[in-house]
Order: sequence, then C-alpha cells, then structure tokens
Amino acid sequence: MARLLRSLRELPEAVREPGPGSRGLAGWFKAETPPPTDITARFREVHHRVREGEPVLPDEARRHLYLMVKGMLGDEVPGYLEDNQARLEKRGLETREVAVDTEGRLADNVKVVREALLDAIHFRRTVVLVGHSKGGVEALSTLALHPELRRHVRAVVTLQSPFGGSVIANDLVTTPSLRRLLDVTFPSLFQGDVGSVDDLSYARRMEFVRQHPHPMDISTVSLATSRLSRRSLLRPLCAYVHERYGWACDGLVNAVDAEVPGSRVVRLDDMDHAEAAVTGLPGFSNYYPGDLTETMVALALETRP
Repeated sequence: MARLLRSLRELPEAVREPGPGSRGLAGWFKAETPPPTDITARFREVHHRVREGEPVLPDEARRHLYLMVKGMLGDEVPGYLEDNQARLEKRGLETREVAVDTEGRLADNVKVVREALLDAIHFRRTVVLVGHSKGGVEALSTLALHPELRRHVRAVVTLQSPFGGSVIANDLVTTPSLRRLLDVTFPSLFQGDVGSVDDLSYARRMEFVRQHPHPMDISTVSLATSRLSRRSLLRPLCAYVHERYGWACDGLVNAVDAEVPGSRVVRLDDMDHAEAAVTGLPGFSNYYPGDLTETMVALALETRP
C-alpha cells in the first residue's frame, strides 16, 4: 500500500495541471443506459441490523456459491477482502476466491472468472459474484461477454467498481509525464501489466460498454461511494479529484462511475476506496468490510431471480 501511495502522489497538483484531463467524462454512460434505483435508505436499515447482530440473510443464501473477485493490487495489500470473505463463511455460506491476476488485463481475467463459473456449473451450483473495484468490472464483463452463463448467476454485488472508468487511472494513462512514470514503476514495483490500468481508462470503458452492455436480467447491487475527510488514508487523491474536477470520489473511482446501469445502487458519501475491502483503524474508518458485504449480499438476494 505504501508503494502504491508513493506512486499515486506523483499526480500533478490539481491547480497546475494543464489540459482537460478527465473533464466531462465522469458518468458518461448515464445518457446511454438505464438508470439505477437508489436503495440507500434500505441499505441503512439492513446495515443497522447487521451491526446489531441480527440475522439478515434469507434462507436461500446457503444454496449459492459466492465467488470473490479482487480488484487492482489485491494480491499486494495484506488482508484484502479477507474480512469480507470470512464474514460470509461465518454465516455458513460457501465462498471461493477467483484466482485472477490483480495486476492483469481485463481479457485475461475474464477467462479466469469464466472458468470459475464453469466449475460451479459443473457441480450444479448457482453463483453470487462479489467483486471489489476492478474485480467487479471483471465479473460484469464476464457476464456481458458470455450470456450463456447468466442463468447460473443468482446475483452480482459490485463494491466501488469503476463501471464507467476510473478518474485516477484515466489521468495516469493520459498525462504524458505520468504515463512515462507508470510504464516504468508499475511493472517494476508490482510485476503488473500496465495495460490493466489502461483497461480502466474512460476511453477503454466506453469502447467495451458500448459493445457489450451490462445484462439487465441479473439482480445487481452496486456500491458507489465518496469521502473527503482528513481521517481517510486516500484524502490526497480525493482532494486532487475534488479540486481539479469538483467530483465526489472515493480516492480512485468517482461515485457516479460506480453506479452500474439498471442496478439497485447504494450511495454513501463517507467511505473511501479502501474501507470496503480492508479493515481500517478505529476512528479512521466508518465501515467494516464484513458488515458491508453481509448487507450488500442480503440486498442482492431480496429480489427474486
């Protein structure tokens, strides 16, 4: 995480950076796709019950296999998605981590997610896909590219996933000085494919989504967040986006870009990009990943297939 932050701090000061950058691109898909339904009030009700230790998962929850898909640098961050997965298992649910390359290309990881789904189908299991950040994009992309798999997927939960693109990824790949830095540091620090950052740019997401729209026939719940707080580890990035563009951002993804078309969306303005996947320090984080995931899964299973 420290290496990641050192790299991201090379972003130029918002007031000094010339050119349009990502201006005008946030939420580009809103005019082309079905709007989401805001269920934030319902989230707060269920989340409160989870915090009080009350059961919220329906009986059917135990029938499904929960495939967890990590996001960018997930293999590099200690504890990433561990609390999320442990909570579901504590509730008696069967989970499996999909072995994606968290610094790999979208096309390659879609193949891995597809194989995980085929394995579940072989054993006659229905699946709930749970993806954080880039992992959610890869889960959605798999279903968009392979419609024959959709009838085996009960629901999809995306946590802060840059469906429309990531403003930080876009600025990194479109600013020449930052692009040169990225080309050198990303492979050397993380042994990653820099093309995986390109995949999250606005241009790449536009191209993909327009060719492969998100399927509307699967219960999908998306989490879209932002946070501009001095208690947030990602405050420098949130401040950069706010000062340069005036957008609400979680540190890596604009809230509006995480709203999956046609989904039921939870909108929170007090959560940064790390809080959904990594247990934070008391007093600095507002949410626990386990509570959040249990709530989101319960919401996803509220609608009938």
